[in-house]
Order: sequence, then C-alpha cells, then structure tokens
Amino acid sequence: MSSNSRRRFIQGLGLSAIAAGSIYSCRRGIRYPTLGLEPNALASTFVNRGGSIEVDSADVIETTQTNNDRLTFRAFSAEPRLKVTAKEDGQAFIELGNVATDASLSWDGSQNDIEERVSGIRRSLTISMKKGDVQQLSWKLPYESDFTFASIGDSGGDKELAWCIQRAHELGAKFLLHLGDFNYQPGDYQRSIDLFNNSPIPCYVSIGNHDFHENGAIYQQFLEQIGPLNHSFTIGKTRFLNLDTAANTLPYSSGLRGKLVKEIQAQNSLVTDTVSFTHRPLHDPLHNSTHDIGSEGERDWLISALKMTGSSTLLSGHIHIYDRTEFHGIDNIIAGQGLGHQDLITRSDYSKIVIGRVSNDGSVNYTAEPLSMPMELHCHPRSQPVIDSLRQSNSADEYEELLNMIETSCASTQTTS
Repeated sequence: MSSNSRRRFIQGLGLSAIAAGSIYSCRRGIRYPTLGLEPNALASTFVNRGGSIEVDSADVIETTQTNNDRLTFRAFSAEPRLKVTAKEDGQAFIELGNVATDASLSWDGSQNDIEERVSGIRRSLTISMKKGDVQQLSWKLPYESDFTFASIGDSGGDKELAWCIQRAHELGAKFLLHLGDFNYQPGDYQRSIDLFNNSPIPCYVSIGNHDFHENGAIYQQFLEQIGPLNHSFTIGKTRFLNLDTAANTLPYSSGLRGKLVKEIQAQNSLVTDTVSFTHRPLHDPLHNSTHDIGSEGERDWLISALKMTGSSTLLSGHIHIYDRTEFHGIDNIIAGQGLGHQDLITRSDYSKIVIGRVSNDGSVNYTAEPLSMPMELHCHPRSQPVIDSLRQSNSADEYEELLNMIETSCASTQTTS
C-alpha cells in the first residue's frame, strides 16, 4: 500500500470511528472522538493526610500519599513554585523530586523556620508554621543561558535507560528530555520511574505509544508518577514544550494539548526560542513503515502549532534511528536510538544522543554526540533479534567474540526478559 493510500485508509478509519463512538487502536493508539479517553487535567491543590497544610502548585504532581503528614511531589518544571498554607500550628513536611542539584530555594512570606536538605535531585523540607501562615517557595537555577541539555528516546526501562541518563550527565547536560517509549517489557514501568527519580539530573518525559497501553490503558500510572502528557516551562528566554503525540487525535486541536498550544499562542512572551519535544516524528525518513505521526491532518496542524508557538525545532523518537531533516519549515530531529542496536551491527559508536546548547540570547544549537553505550549493556530482549541476525549472517565469525561477551555479561546479570 502506498503512503498516500495508507493515510487515506487511516483517515477513513477515523471517520468510521466518529460514527461508531470511541475506538482504541493498539497499533497507533487512536483516540476518537474529542479525546474521550484522555485523562482530566492534573490537580494543582494538594492537602496532606492530616489536613494541616495545603499546597498549591502548577509545577508538580503528587506521587505518594502516606499515612503521615508528608507530601511527596515530582517537579515537571525546571524552576518549580509552591504556595504552602498552614491550616494548623505545627511543622509541614514536603519532599520534592526532579529539581536540579544547583537550584537554590527562596521564599516570600512570613518569617517561618525553613530547613531544606538536598540529596541529588531530591529536596526534603521542614517548615515550622502557624495557622493561617502562607509561604511562597520557589527554586531558581543559577543560569538562564549558556547551558546544555540532552534528548533521546526509545530506551526501554532497564540498563539502556540507565546508560542514557548517565551519558547525558557525562556530556554536561543539565537535564534530559526523554522522548518516550521506556516501557517495552514487564517491569520497565517501575524500573523507569526509579531511574528517573534517582537520576543525577532532572528528566522531563514525553509519553510514547508503548507507555500508555500495558494490559489496557494506563495513563494514570504515567500521570501519578512521571508528569502531565502536555506541559511547558521556560528557562530564561528558552521555552521547552512537551506535546503528546503518542496517539492520534480528532479534532486535532482538541483536548489538553490543544488548550496548551492556544494558551502559549496567546501569551505576550519574550522567549527567543521554543524547544518542542514529543514521541512521534512529523515524517518517516525510511519511507517504508508507519512510524510517523500517522495523519496528514494532524501532522499539518502540529506544524502550524509549532510555528505559532515559536518553535522551529521538534525533537522526537519513535523510529530507532538518528535523523535530522527540515520538514515543512520545522527542523525535525529524530533521536530514537536509546537501545543502541546500531552499535551492535556496526561495532562502533553509531548510535546518537542529541545535545542542545542554549546560547546567551536563548537560541539553541544542536549536535549529535555518540551514545557510546558499553556493549555489555545490550541486554534488552529487543536486542536478541539483532544478535540472532548477526549470528546467522555471512559475517558471523567476525561477531562471534563480541556476541559471546554480550551474552555472557547479560546472563551473569540476570536481565529481566
């Protein structure tokens, strides 16, 4: 079937789905109509179990509600803000994760006693407050420009993801934009959550098509442990915009994604550059699969939305390659090599991780750096077909020592299959 025929077929399927109601497709994750399967907006007001404090914030999700009075949050903004209101006299206990180690805390409110303990990207706060006190807390980075960040996707949720995070840190990235698909095998979801939470740098994650269906739709796990499906934050004059393309949408501009785009379009913003990141790319440079955004209408809407929000670059994964192509005025950079399969085939640092460098005026320049994943970390079940094909190839003798080393290493670490 030709590309155009395929698109017409998908669009025809969409029209049939509108007539029939909601249809869910594991292949493309189609949501019809009007995002009926989309979760509601995340809460922005949180109360601890004892009811002694209330926290308002648009920059965090609550990840755990325990039996004590401690509220536990994960930030999805680089410079999060919290408004804490005391309902009773006493101490407020707050855990806040995914905050850069070098971010500094400031507050604007009554003269309360505030203790902050920093452990990696996690902050533990103890605040002594009296009933009726209001405390505005905010974290500020020591830079607004002249910094780097990393971007990669399709890593699965095991040793390969751990390496992607470590490699980003080694390359001097202040944070990682993960482009989705960390969930390929049983156990990946919790392993990924643990790796994101214990990373040396903050991780902001775009949901992939593999990340919302595991024994059915599981958006809730993503929302409760990782972050919203659509959000944005700014550092200095640079905006970072996370857009959900894990599943097709009709109408294209509907739902929380469309609402976010409209809000940004309406802002009188002084940003110089907008870095947009998502899972599925605008186009498929391989021309022989269905690994693009899947609908010409949605693709064209997204291109228009990117331009209206000041974004000339879209970082995406989904296809397990590195590619950089100007597509209808958008610099679409595909960085889906988180499993590093091409390194096995070429026996070299073929796979890439993308580094963005923010200049003094807030604009961003991109380079592709070697992922340099150690060969002994290629233990993901998705690597097995690659290993098998190499063993059966005409060059099998050339790969024998390497493949034996990988299989021995993977067997010794008892990687989950």
